[in-house]
Amino acid sequence: MNYRIRPLATAATLLAAAALTTGAFAKDESVMSAGKLAKDAKNYYGQTVAVKAEVEDVLSANAFTLDEDAIFAGPDVLVLVPKGVASQLTHDQKVTVRGKVRRYVVADLDKDLDWFDNGKIVQTKTKVDWDTRPVIVAEALITADGHDLLGM
Repeated sequence: MNYRIRPLATAATLLAAAALTTGAFAKDESVMSAGKLAKDAKNYYGQTVAVKAEVEDVLSANAFTLDEDAIFAGPDVLVLVPKGVASQLTHDQKVTVRGKVRRYVVADLDKDLDWFDNGKIVQTKTKVDWDTRPVIVAEALITADGHDLLGM
């Protein structure tokens, strides 16, 4: 019998397979930049998007911002995560987030998300007008090594 030894899969292939098997991303799902979402947020409200970017600031265990990396793109994109995993992230860490884009309306988010805690999960020392920023309520949070921190 002749047996052929297959070459090891590339890291990119393994990451793609991991993302697909975890249900993190659909095969045909396109990934946008945080800058594009920040610039054109009004076009994406109510839609589920996938955004690849670097972490800008970790605000709490349930909230962080994405670096929009573009001059005059718009305000940073706020990401809300249902599991307290945002504290595992670091500044400039590359992540891909999939979730629904919403406006930051505390009453609506508190009504729809039992873990939102009336906006208390967004803790920051600076006064930021969150009402002007797009918010992604994360369904998947994939690190550069292909690990989904939300595992949903």
